[in-house]
Amino acid sequence: MGKYFHTLLVLSISALMVGCAHHFKNIGILEKRANYHSPTKSQGIPERVMRTKGKVKKAWLHAHEMPTGDYFGGAWVYLLVEETQWTFPETLTSGGK
Repeated sequence: MGKYFHTLLVLSISALMVGCAHHFKNIGILEKRANYHSPTKSQGIPERVMRTKGKVKKAWLHAHEMPTGDYFGGAWVYLLVEETQWTFPETLTSGGK
Protein backbone atom coordinates (compact mmCIF):
# COMPACT_ATOMS: atom_id res chain seq x y z
CA MET A 1 0.00 0.00 0.00
CA GLY A 2 2.85 2.38 0.86
CA LYS A 3 4.59 1.71 -2.45
CA TYR A 4 1.36 2.49 -4.34
CA PHE A 5 0.89 5.72 -2.36
CA HIS A 6 4.47 6.88 -3.01
CA THR A 7 4.18 6.13 -6.73
CA LEU A 8 0.91 8.04 -6.92
CA LEU A 9 2.43 10.97 -5.00
CA VAL A 10 5.47 11.17 -7.30
CA LEU A 11 3.30 10.98 -10.42
CA SER A 12 0.91 13.69 -9.22
CA ILE A 13 3.77 16.05 -8.25
CA SER A 14 5.51 15.54 -11.60
CA ALA A 15 2.23 16.09 -13.47
CA LEU A 16 1.70 19.30 -11.53
CA MET A 17 5.18 20.57 -12.40
CA VAL A 18 4.90 19.63 -16.07
CA GLY A 19 1.46 21.19 -16.31
CA CYS A 20 2.65 24.46 -14.80
CA ALA A 21 5.70 24.61 -17.08
CA HIS A 22 3.66 25.56 -20.17
CA HIS A 23 3.56 29.26 -20.93
CA PHE A 24 0.48 30.19 -22.96
CA LYS A 25 2.04 33.27 -24.60
CA ASN A 26 4.55 31.19 -26.55
CA ILE A 27 3.64 30.87 -30.20
CA GLY A 28 4.64 27.69 -31.96
CA ILE A 29 5.69 27.15 -35.54
CA LEU A 30 2.22 26.07 -36.68
CA GLU A 31 0.53 29.10 -35.09
CA LYS A 32 2.97 31.43 -36.88
CA ARG A 33 2.41 29.69 -40.19
CA ALA A 34 -1.39 29.76 -39.79
CA ASN A 35 -1.23 33.51 -39.02
CA TYR A 36 -4.06 33.34 -36.49
CA HIS A 37 -3.20 36.66 -34.88
CA SER A 38 -3.37 38.82 -38.02
CA PRO A 39 -6.39 41.07 -38.61
CA THR A 40 -8.94 39.55 -40.96
CA LYS A 41 -9.81 41.18 -44.26
CA SER A 42 -13.34 41.61 -45.54
CA GLN A 43 -14.01 39.17 -48.34
CA GLY A 44 -17.23 40.70 -49.56
CA ILE A 45 -19.39 38.45 -47.39
CA PRO A 46 -22.54 40.20 -46.14
CA GLU A 47 -22.68 40.71 -42.40
CA ARG A 48 -26.29 39.64 -41.87
CA VAL A 49 -26.86 36.37 -43.68
CA MET A 50 -30.14 34.76 -42.66
CA ARG A 51 -31.01 31.08 -42.98
CA THR A 52 -34.51 29.72 -42.63
CA LYS A 53 -34.88 26.27 -41.19
CA GLY A 54 -36.13 23.64 -43.59
CA LYS A 55 -39.22 21.63 -42.70
CA VAL A 56 -38.87 17.91 -42.16
CA LYS A 57 -41.84 15.62 -41.50
CA LYS A 58 -41.68 12.21 -39.91
CA ALA A 59 -43.87 9.43 -41.34
CA TRP A 60 -44.34 5.82 -40.23
CA LEU A 61 -44.49 3.19 -42.96
CA HIS A 62 -46.53 0.32 -41.52
CA ALA A 63 -45.51 -3.30 -41.65
CA HIS A 64 -46.77 -5.09 -44.74
CA GLU A 65 -45.94 -7.76 -47.28
CA MET A 66 -44.25 -6.44 -50.41
CA PRO A 67 -45.34 -7.54 -53.92
CA THR A 68 -42.14 -9.61 -54.12
CA GLY A 69 -43.28 -11.66 -51.11
CA ASP A 70 -40.80 -10.07 -48.70
CA TYR A 71 -42.05 -8.81 -45.37
CA PHE A 72 -41.39 -5.15 -44.57
CA GLY A 73 -41.27 -4.66 -40.80
CA GLY A 74 -42.17 -0.97 -40.79
CA ALA A 75 -39.92 2.06 -40.32
CA TRP A 76 -39.85 5.80 -39.72
CA VAL A 77 -39.13 7.86 -42.84
CA TYR A 78 -38.09 11.53 -42.74
CA LEU A 79 -39.40 13.62 -45.62
CA LEU A 80 -37.99 17.02 -46.61
CA VAL A 81 -41.09 19.18 -47.15
CA GLU A 82 -39.44 22.59 -47.50
CA GLU A 83 -35.76 23.22 -48.24
CA THR A 84 -33.48 25.53 -46.31
CA GLN A 85 -33.39 29.08 -47.71
CA TRP A 86 -30.52 31.58 -47.51
CA THR A 87 -31.26 35.32 -47.51
CA PHE A 88 -28.66 38.05 -48.08
CA PRO A 89 -30.29 41.38 -47.07
CA GLU A 90 -27.50 43.60 -48.51
CA THR A 91 -27.80 41.90 -51.87
CA LEU A 92 -31.56 42.40 -51.97
CA THR A 93 -31.42 46.10 -51.04
CA SER A 94 -28.62 46.95 -53.48
CA GLY A 95 -30.52 45.67 -56.51
CA GLY A 96 -28.79 42.29 -56.82
CA LYS A 97 -25.24 43.60 -57.26
